[in-house]
Order: sequence, then C-alpha cells, then structure tokens
Amino acid sequence: MAVMSRKSQFKASGKNDVWFAVFFIATIAIVGLLAQARDTHAPGRPEPVPASALKE
Repeated sequence: MAVMSRKSQFKASGKNDVWFAVFFIATIAIVGLLAQARDTHAPGRPEPVPASALKE
C-alpha cells in the first residue's frame, strides 16, 4: 500500500517541465538583453535645461 501512495505522489511530476524550461530560457534571455543594453552608449535621460536657455 505504501508503494501505491508513492506512485500517486510522483504521477504528475513531469507535467510542468516544459513550462519550467521555457521560463528558465526566457529569464536568461531577458537578463542577457538587459546586461547588453546597459553596456551600450545609448543616451540616457536628458539633463534639465535652464530657463535662461529656453528664452533665446
């Protein structure tokens, strides 16, 4: 009887393996893209412009 309960415990163990793999690969891809975007020389947020420069 103990063997039957052990089998039912692991019955659905492989059900979410595909989703876990997709999530894991997507996480690695997103982290890689964020790290690459941080290293680029893209302009950041613009600096504030003084009011005297706007009057000209």
